[in-house]
Amino acid sequence: MTENNTALPKSAQSALSIISGEHQGFATALNSLMRHLTPVRERRVNPNYDLFGTILSYIDTFMDRLHHPKEDEHLFRAVRTRTTEADAVLLELQHGHARGPADFRELHEALRRTRGGSAAEIETFAIILDRYAAESREHMRKEGSIVVPIALKVLTQEDWETIDHAFRDNRDPFFGTGPQGRDETLFKARYGFPSAGQ
Repeated sequence: MTENNTALPKSAQSALSIISGEHQGFATALNSLMRHLTPVRERRVNPNYDLFGTILSYIDTFMDRLHHPKEDEHLFRAVRTRTTEADAVLLELQHGHARGPADFRELHEALRRTRGGSAAEIETFAIILDRYAAESREHMRKEGSIVVPIALKVLTQEDWETIDHAFRDNRDPFFGTGPQGRDETLFKARYGFPSAGQ
């Protein structure tokens, strides 16, 4: 998220490390979804309902119920108290967070319908998943390239300590907390997850 964070307060380094690590885990999950979708779209294999369902449930459980609310309640709120510079993008990002449950209902329903093996239903699921993945990547890009630089300019050490404390409570069930010590072994072994950069 930052080019050089060595001069930052330790609480800011820690908070940004955790947030970045959680984003990397989310990106890895998205990459795996798209990788497994390719042969399905090409009609080489039938959709693996358990595999897609498990990965989507991970995103829903961890990102939408833990990560995103803490961004709203702690990082975004702190930035708003210090400046109006980020108001427009924060509003957009929070609307994206609020749409999460509806997006997942749509995805799960589309996935359920693929069990019949209909080419049309599989393509519908693929289109919805493509859109969701693209929107999620753009969402994370805006957080990292717009919100974080503003936060680094305006937040106090006390602000960062509060944010860090909140995110330290997160325990990602598959990727650990923060980029240090992340363990992708479980998902790699079970689902063949690519790395976040692939």
